[in-house]
Amino acid sequence: GSVEALHEVLQLPEALRSCPALRRALAVDSAFREGNAARLFRLLRILPYLQSCAVRCHIGRARRGALARLARALSTPKGQTLPLGFMVRLLALDGPEEARDLCQAHGLPLDGQERVVFLRGRYTEEGLPPAGTCKVLVGSKLAGRTLEEVVMAEEEDEGVDRSKSPA
Repeated sequence: GSVEALHEVLQLPEALRSCPALRRALAVDSAFREGNAARLFRLLRILPYLQSCAVRCHIGRARRGALARLARALSTPKGQTLPLGFMVRLLALDGPEEARDLCQAHGLPLDGQERVVFLRGRYTEEGLPPAGTCKVLVGSKLAGRTLEEVVMAEEEDEGVDRSKSPA
């Protein structure tokens, strides 16, 4: 979420700003800057493969931010719980194992019943956020196709006229 980049985009002509790829990018940027995890990960799920690859390096930080906000909102002295399945859906994780790893990497215990426990003072951030495999958000979008097939299909979807490009 760069404010400078957003400013530059807003200076573009309306015809360019209305491009579907740019509109998606602006929506993702907005959700990321606002800290709206539900909207962000919903948008990331529907991004085309190449755009998903472009945001992959930011996913760990976005998940960490969302987990920190959940910890601030839900942590109590006795602890409130959330099902790991909810965490998997909200943060577009690849499964319960990745949710467990993410929670444990941030000092959040599990209750033995597939739920994370938000206890006051337990959430920590040390080092880089866990990278994760991003199969749901990136890898699954290849859907058995080659990288070349995906790139060509996405260019066609975006209306790129390849006949005008130099050969």
